[in-house]
This record gives sequence, C-alpha cells and structure tokens, in this order.
Amino acid sequence: MAPKIAAAKTMFEKRNTALRKGLEKRGSIYFNYADVLFKYPWLYLYNICLLLRSKLSNGAIVHIIGDSHVRPFVFRSPFMIHHISQATAYNLNKDDSFSQSKKYLNSFLPRINKERDVLLLVFGEIDARVHIYFQYKKNEGKISIEKIIEATVEKYGETIRRLRDDGFAVSVHGIPPAARKRFVPDLPFLGSPEQRSEISRIFNQKLGQFCQKNGIPYIDVQSISADENGFIKKKYLADEVHLNGRIVSFAREKIVEAFTDSKNFN
Repeated sequence: MAPKIAAAKTMFEKRNTALRKGLEKRGSIYFNYADVLFKYPWLYLYNICLLLRSKLSNGAIVHIIGDSHVRPFVFRSPFMIHHISQATAYNLNKDDSFSQSKKYLNSFLPRINKERDVLLLVFGEIDARVHIYFQYKKNEGKISIEKIIEATVEKYGETIRRLRDDGFAVSVHGIPPAARKRFVPDLPFLGSPEQRSEISRIFNQKLGQFCQKNGIPYIDVQSISADENGFIKKKYLADEVHLNGRIVSFAREKIVEAFTDSKNFN
C-alpha cells in the first residue's frame, strides 16, 4: 500500500505544480490539493469569463491581491483573485522575503488595466496574529506593541503608496477580528485571545488612519464582523481565522462607493 500511496502523492504533486505554474501566469497561486484539483480549473474559466465580460462592457474588475483572506472572494464578481501564500504586510516591499510576495505582486500588476480596474490589497492578518506579538516578546517588551504595529503599517504603506503613485486605483481591506480560541492546531497563535484581539483592533485603527491620510479607500471589515469583545462574530466565521462570504457584499459596496465617479461597475 505504501508505494501506491507514494505514487498517488507524486501524481497529485505533479498536477499541483503544473496547475500552479499555469495559474501563476494568470493570477492565482495556490491553496491546497483539494482546491487545486476541483477549484482551479473552474477558477481559470471564471477568470476568462470575467475578462471577456469586462472587455465587452468596459466594466471594472477588482483585482484582489493578498494572503489566504482573499478566499471569500473566489467566484464572486467582479473580483479576480491573486493569492500569495504566507505573505506579510511588513515584508510586502522586501525583495527577498520568504514568501517572495513582492515578486508575485509585481508579476500580477501588468494584467491590471489602470484606467478600468481597481486593486484591492488584503494583507496584515498574519502580522497581527503572529509576528507583532512575537517581536514584542523578542524585544522583551522594550518596544511597545503599538510601536511595532505602527512600524508594520508604515512598511505596508510603502507598497500601498508605490502602487498609488504608479497610477493604480488602490484600496485596502482591513484585517479580520481575532479568533476567540486559545489554540488551533497547525496555526501559530501567539499571545492570548484578548491580546490578539487588541492587536487586531489597533492594527485596523492604524491602517485606517494611514489610508485616510493618504487618500486610499479603506474597507473596515472589523466594523461589521467584530463582536463587543473584538472577536469574529459567528455569522462571519468561515473557520478560526477567516471571514466567510458574507463579507463580500460589504466590501463590494464600499469599493463601488469609493470609485463610483471613476470606474464603471455594472
């Protein structure tokens, strides 16, 4: 049985690699095996249809580039998904980051019609859930959590400003509220749920302030998806860290509202 399992795994890996390479040229990077096998061929067809419709009607496509929190927008018009695995807001403008996020981000940009389309960035949840508290403990509390958040938002802002200055119609998606659970297998939570809730709240506050200062439309998902304690409301919960599809209509409404005078949404 072991050789058969190994052969099957090899077959899945080869198919994964082939589909991933094909989709890297068209936007999406990868999720997991099940998504690659059963979602990606249909996602590819969906992207073709979205592009054709946009060319015929001159309707705006919202190119949503981000980490795994882009998933609620899969197959939801007018969103086209560009997924960069394990990308952080802090390292988005770094040339040699672990996730190669800057490289992938830059590879997506030539496909975006600056006159017609909107670019929506979705980064920062990994920073808030893992790296900010880690850096706080690593520095033995000598640098406050708020200062670390400010530094993270400023680094993220380098990319946001660069894209805006390059002529893209940029908007920013806030990070989801924190998970309530103290421990979830395979997910690297650091800090208590209460600490992570506060980090997420402050991160969204600072990111919103940055966007307002720089004239960037900001989608404050925390405003509708957080409960009174700053955790994800059950109705918006896809799993322990991700929002579900209920957030899509809210995001679309805010984007249309922000760009209604300059883009065609039909």
